[in-house]
This record gives sequence, structure tokens and C-alpha cells, in this order.
Amino acid sequence: MITNLTVGDEVEVEIHGLGHFGEGVGRYQNLAIFVPGALIGEKVRVRINQVKKSFVRGTLVRILKQAEARIVPTCESYQNCGGCQLQHLDYQEQLAHKRSVVESALQKIGGLSGVTVLPTLGMKNPWHYRNKVHLQVKETKGKVKLGFYAEGSYELVAGLASQSCLLVQEEINQIIVILEELINEYNLTPYHWGEKKGLLRHVMIRRGFYTGQCMVVLITSPEKWLTAKSFSQALATRQPKIASVVRNINSNPGRIVLGQKNEVLYGKGYIMDVLNGLRFNISANSFYQINPLQTEVLYRKAMEFAQLQGHERVIDAYCGIGTIALYLARYAGEVVGMEIVSASVKDAKENAQLNGLTNVKFFQGAVEKLLPSLAKEIKPQVVVLDPPRKGCEREVLTAISEAKVPRIVYVSCDPATLARDLGALDKLGYQTMQVQPVDMFPWTGHVECVLRIERR
Repeated sequence: MITNLTVGDEVEVEIHGLGHFGEGVGRYQNLAIFVPGALIGEKVRVRINQVKKSFVRGTLVRILKQAEARIVPTCESYQNCGGCQLQHLDYQEQLAHKRSVVESALQKIGGLSGVTVLPTLGMKNPWHYRNKVHLQVKETKGKVKLGFYAEGSYELVAGLASQSCLLVQEEINQIIVILEELINEYNLTPYHWGEKKGLLRHVMIRRGFYTGQCMVVLITSPEKWLTAKSFSQALATRQPKIASVVRNINSNPGRIVLGQKNEVLYGKGYIMDVLNGLRFNISANSFYQINPLQTEVLYRKAMEFAQLQGHERVIDAYCGIGTIALYLARYAGEVVGMEIVSASVKDAKENAQLNGLTNVKFFQGAVEKLLPSLAKEIKPQVVVLDPPRKGCEREVLTAISEAKVPRIVYVSCDPATLARDLGALDKLGYQTMQVQPVDMFPWTGHVECVLRIERR
């Protein structure tokens, strides 16, 4: 498509849709134009900052006609942070938008029509829900600050010690203040990426929603840290809810956050939380859902879709620390979980013992390698799929089909890869019966789904 638009041009555009991450979508000279911050029904003035053959991107300059659904963002750093994409949109409209994102993906990517997508299940109070935060570390004017990078940059948008994040649980925000003070008192040096030297690379804080137990993970370079024990003791003394302090040593020169080596500086190296009446030990490297209240909503719907009668054999692929597997094990005959991360499998086995569940087993390895043989051996009545954002490998879907599994419960955090996998399953003889979006991440463009899929 030929256009005479260039970077820096300003144009007026009417917005007719929202993209997957909440950006306004309009058309100009037969080109799609994406405008973060613009809403459906608005007329806006846009400054062009990227021109491609089939689309352009722009920055919102002025709203000429405002949508009724527009609200004033609560966070003062909203425009610069990038952690939220939808604080300018009424919450009920967000839920409707997320449902439409899923519907669009199923039709355009999966080639599916006539699938029931239920209304998105939202939160009564959609604030302070995150039980984990990952912080950047940067020296500014001689002081070390903890915060988030502005979207698309390595600039710290705001020091979270001076401005709390409205998505993070409030006790975590309090720990950030204490932690930043101690980092400066102990003169811990932030890691300088260009020079590849310095100690502190990142910080991660986790909190058990129901137990209140907190974990601080200090991700460092391998260099010596002589004050590590005294630092950790001082941190736990100032905030008694801190049950564990872990040093995660990462020697990778890239920006991968966590390394594989952990050194427990204080406590047991894990915290405990409760989910759907089950207790879970959570270690530094383990995956655990970010929003505990909505996780319970999600898992109850997964249970409903599994339709267990008490005798079924179930496979939980991509099982993590066993949250879904153990939940289903109380209502099934036998559950087998599989997971590639060894630390998560270790946690899953310990969590099974912790909850006295003996009808569940866990295997470590890639799902695409384990599932084909295990599915033939076990002959499950239900397979639960909860893959990472990239979705399922084709070998996984083929193995399910070849084992003639009657029912699949699919939990997805990405509508695009979900739709791709559903299209593949459709060709393998499976029908998507119901899709339930769940708002796990209010004020952001992300949407989680749980689905019931039946063999034809």
C-alpha cells in the first residue's frame, strides 16, 4: 500500500476498534492506524511515529471527540509506565473488549465460527491484586532506585518507593520502601549492563495472599557479597511478614531475569499460600498465578468443564507446581502432571505430600516428549492444557488426538496462540464447546481463558 505519510506528520482519525492490547484502531488513506490511548468512537489528532507498508502507528496528540467510556486514569505514571494499557477505559467496557478480542481471534486466526464465548468474569475490586512484582534497579543522582522501566526503554519511569503501584498488593509496596532504604544503607551497587559489572541486577517480591508470607528474591551477578546475611536479617527485622530472602545468582550476560542457582539467606527458601483450600509451597523460580482471587474463579470453571465424577484418569500438561493437578485430584481417580521446570516438579511433589494427596504423580520433562507415551499408557478421560504464552507444540495436540481423549480443558493466557491451537484441534476431530474469558489482569490488555473441548 502506497502512502505519502511520513514520521512526524499529524492527521485526524476516527477510531472504530481496539487492538489486542487496547490501542485505538482507525483508518487513514486505506491504512490501519494504531493509536495507544484512543478509544472507540473518538476522533483524535495523531502524530505519526512509524510507517509500514500495511499500517502506521501514531501518538495521541489531542482528543477532538471524546468517548463516553473514557475515564481519568488513577495512576499518575500511567502515560509513561506501560504496565497498564487500559486505565483510561471504564472497567465494564474493558471486560466487554476482552471478550471481543477472544471472539475475533477464534474467527480470524482459528477459523472457528459459532463458538460460545461467555461474558468475561471480572473483579469486584480490580486493584492491588498482584502477588508478585519484578523490579528494575538503577542508580539515579547517587541513589539506587527500584521501579519499572518505561515501555520500550531502559529508563526508570518512577521510583516505587515514592509512588506505590496500584496493581501490586499493598504489603509488597511497603516492602519496596524498606528494601530501597536498605539497599542504599548497605551501598549495594546496581549491575551496569554495558560494563557487565556490579551486584544487584533485579529484585522480585512474592506474597502469599491468604497467609501474608512474603519472599524477597535478590537477583545478583556472581560477584562476592559479604554483607548478604546481615542485609537479609535487617530486611526481615524491619518487616516481620518476610518469611524468606533468597539470593538468585544469574551469570547470564543477557537480560533473562532469573538464574538457576539459589542461595537461601533467610528462612526456608519458600513461602506458603492457600488456593481453593489447598496449601502450596512456592519457591523463587516457581510459576504461580499472579492474581489469587481470579485464579480461584478460573480453576472452579476448569473443574466445571472437566465434568469429573470421581473415577477419571486426568493428565495435567504444563502443570507447574501442581495447582490445577492437585485441585482436580480431589475429584478424580488419578492425575498425572508433567512440567519441564525441575524446580516446579519438586515443588509439585512436595505440595502433593503437604495436602495428603496420594492419587497424583508428577514427571519432569518437555510435554511434547512425555505426553505421547503417557497418553497411550494412561488412556486419560480428560487432558488439561495450560501452556505458556507460545501455546502447545503440534506433537501435543496430535498425541491427544491419537489417544482419542474424550475431553480437553484448555487454560490460555494468549488468545492468538489459543485460536491457532483450536483450529488445529478442530481439524483433528475436536469441537470447542465453551470459552470462558477471565480477567486475571485488570487495567491491562491481557485476558485469560478456560475452555471446554469435546471429541466429536
